[in-house]
Amino acid sequence: MTVIQFFPGTRMSNLNQNYIAGEWLAGNSEIVNINPSDLSDTVGRYAQADGAQLLRALDAARAAQREWGEAGLERRYNVLMAIGNEMIARSDELGTLLAREEGKIQPEGKGEVYRAGQFFTYYAAETLRQIGDNADSVRPGIEVDVRREPVGTVAIISPWNFPVATAAWKIAPALAFGNAVIWKPANLVPASAVALAEIISRQDIPPGLFNLVMGSGGVVGQALAESSQINAISFTGSVPVGRGIAQAAVTNFTKVQLEMGSKNALAVASASS
Repeated sequence: MTVIQFFPGTRMSNLNQNYIAGEWLAGNSEIVNINPSDLSDTVGRYAQADGAQLLRALDAARAAQREWGEAGLERRYNVLMAIGNEMIARSDELGTLLAREEGKIQPEGKGEVYRAGQFFTYYAAETLRQIGDNADSVRPGIEVDVRREPVGTVAIISPWNFPVATAAWKIAPALAFGNAVIWKPANLVPASAVALAEIISRQDIPPGLFNLVMGSGGVVGQALAESSQINAISFTGSVPVGRGIAQAAVTNFTKVQLEMGSKNALAVASASS
């Protein structure tokens, strides 16, 4: 049985809920998370968001993003560095939880969490590295100033196979450069999502800047893709789902990044008789 470390001000009973607008909220329904390596082991019960909760997350994210987009670089640096350092420090514990709910072997689970922590510390450092371009215009007395600005609210839809690492390399840069985040993880791996959300929830961020909205792709994922309040979507998953997201997002000209249908080579060897 995995032992999860709890921190002052954190209520254990809330850790199976969605994190929306700075609050842990129950949903109208729940799913049961079962260890695929031991079907007698129930990891926990996890809330499923409804449409009203998603709308609340969208409204809260927009309001929080305005504050975060104007936040000083050092504040963003401190937040991301704290997230990354805690993930690295707790990689054994959280990696064991990941392996328990996903079926991955423990060394890989621990390594994934450690690496995910490094993504956050990397992008913490990136907040302090100012990149821009200046050039003279073809018109006399005019300069061209190129700078990077937040896009707004980013929807992140992550897969089950690398539930912490894939999410981290999407969430970390989004927060680093001033965006709000609404994260819909895969329903097969909600425990890892709640663990990461709990770490993020304790940081110095405006309520609603980061939202964990668990639910089915057909309900939460589709609504995110269709929402005019989403400015960008980052998705990793299957080709059919990615195609549907692209088609839904085009109505609002939402920026879309899709990673779909990745394949790993497999060699099957049989022993000769």
